[in-house]
Amino acid sequence: MRGFNPAEYEIDFDVIFFLVTLSLMGMGTVMIFSSSYFVSKELYGTGIALIKKHLIHLGIGLCLMLLAMKIDYRRFRSQPLILLALFAGFCALILCFVPGIGRTAGHACRWVKILSFSFQASELMKIALILYMAYFLSKQSKDIRDFSSGVLPILIIVGIACALIFLEPDFGTAAAIGIWSLLVLFLAGMRIKHLALITLPLIPLGSILMLAEPYRRARLTAFINPWSDMQGIGYQVIQSMVSFANGGFFGAGLGQGTQKLFFLPAPHTDFILSVVGEELGFLGTALVISLFGLWIWRGFSIAQATKDSFGFYLVLSSVCLIGLQAIMNMGVAMSVLPTTGIALPFFSYGGSTLLTTMIISGMILSVSRRARL
Repeated sequence: MRGFNPAEYEIDFDVIFFLVTLSLMGMGTVMIFSSSYFVSKELYGTGIALIKKHLIHLGIGLCLMLLAMKIDYRRFRSQPLILLALFAGFCALILCFVPGIGRTAGHACRWVKILSFSFQASELMKIALILYMAYFLSKQSKDIRDFSSGVLPILIIVGIACALIFLEPDFGTAAAIGIWSLLVLFLAGMRIKHLALITLPLIPLGSILMLAEPYRRARLTAFINPWSDMQGIGYQVIQSMVSFANGGFFGAGLGQGTQKLFFLPAPHTDFILSVVGEELGFLGTALVISLFGLWIWRGFSIAQATKDSFGFYLVLSSVCLIGLQAIMNMGVAMSVLPTTGIALPFFSYGGSTLLTTMIISGMILSVSRRARL
């Protein structure tokens, strides 16, 4: 009879990161159910339609995360694979504009629908860009201080992707990806003067693009002074602030919030943190922020512990992207940033975003299996 071998059951991944990821998933699922119940009942006649879809996406996401965790991340360091991922990402972005394939919702063509399956094209592009960034920086890390060979190739790829996303239009996601790329390049060792050379012209360009469309101007106006039009452009921002005010320190209680009763727009997507603030109060909001802070800190610890440059940049790029999205969403909900439409990872309802976040988490866990923490 075969004896028990403890080595076969040894945990070889970062347990803290894994548990924090599960905690974010669990808390996000609870809040999606609470925030989407009445929206779901209005749209589908039953309050559990949206949470059922979310649970299906969550199950698929867990499987994908565990699969990505089990695969040796070094297999992703394949030029043909990364070129294929970039090709698929760009094709998906282009297909958004093809009639019959691209799906329009809210005046934006952000989804690709093939048969009964649909996904947000920019989410596929995010994974492709993470892999490309990690591969390129691991090969060109010594040349990162040279603009033409260490920075420009990344800017070209990211710039084309951002341009396509912007045309959907999705200004928030395009801006987030652009900021993310500069952040990773800076952390990788890009020169300050190169960062300034890129950033200085982007600031006026971004301002022009923001002011070019009436709805983006309205968002900026609402951010500066939402009280100027309380029932119009400022309504969303004000209702978010009311949610946090109603919650106080301890919250109204899980499921007891009133702002989600069609006062707060998008309570289960962009402004789900506002529902957290109303129902769980300052303590619940602080818990969410702390969990994201712990997720980011542990991710950086994994990156620092790995001796492989590809693994380092893979985790660095992944953590920066998810962390930046979380910060931008929280900033919007708390009225310290203009409305952008960026989802809160693990929390906002949406299958494409959740699956992308889970795959990225799985890749980080894969790196942690070979890091020395």
